[in-house]
Amino acid sequence: MINQIIVTFVLGILIIPAIVIDGEFSDTHDAKIDLLLKKLNKPAVKSIKSPYGGIIDCVHMKNHPIYDHPLFKNYTIQMKPSGDPDKWNNDTSNIDDESIVTQLWTINGKCPQNTIPIRRTTREDILRAESIESYGKKYPNNIPRRKPANSTNEIHEYATLRVNGIFRGAEAVINVWKPYVQMPREFSLAQMWLVAGPPSNLNTIEFGWQVYPGRYGDDNARFFIYWTADGYRSGCYNLDCPGFVPVNQAYVLGEPIGHVSTLGGQQYEIPTTIWKANIIQNSFTI
Repeated sequence: MINQIIVTFVLGILIIPAIVIDGEFSDTHDAKIDLLLKKLNKPAVKSIKSPYGGIIDCVHMKNHPIYDHPLFKNYTIQMKPSGDPDKWNNDTSNIDDESIVTQLWTINGKCPQNTIPIRRTTREDILRAESIESYGKKYPNNIPRRKPANSTNEIHEYATLRVNGIFRGAEAVINVWKPYVQMPREFSLAQMWLVAGPPSNLNTIEFGWQVYPGRYGDDNARFFIYWTADGYRSGCYNLDCPGFVPVNQAYVLGEPIGHVSTLGGQQYEIPTTIWKANIIQNSFTI
């Protein structure tokens, strides 16, 4: 708009080229979005309408997003990792079955055998990001950083239960809530966060739930995962880039959780186990 106003004062006929350039920019931007959508949304064997308005695509294992990663071109997906520790068998005997979280998309159908459910990415999802290139990544202010002792500028508030050591994995039961989030760029979450390396080259594996209007467009609590291998310069949420290998047919990353805990009422929980697998060097199983 500023360019067009300036051009008007110089020579009226130059308005036309300026508008054409704006149109070309818009076309290029739309083409980039279409290209990203084509890359993220794999061919579906079956599609299911979510009660929350989204679409769940049942994608055949041969089209799994992990095959977009160059290191996984000849990878054979295993439904259960080899070398599964006997003592980590996702034992939920101490958890009431009614307390384990569910997702409501399955009331409209289930995915066939040899497929996995994936939430379909929409144009609106991408447009909520600051740019096409930043889609699926964390905003700089959303990354926990060590705060200087004399700093009073709180941009990321968080509480952690931290254990240091050499581990092959971890277990936790995460209680699910739906906290109020005031601004689109604000979010609230509870997660298991495995961290290694110096801050400049941080490796993390993160899994839990989050309420994040700036990413999903609403205030529902949703399953999410995140990973980075280099201090958040790369990595992404969910399946926005290849890195995780989901195989579970009951849960969809990025899809709302059906029920959340209430104060003094029913509690809902996510039993979580993350451990180092023996399939591929430095791979972990959730």
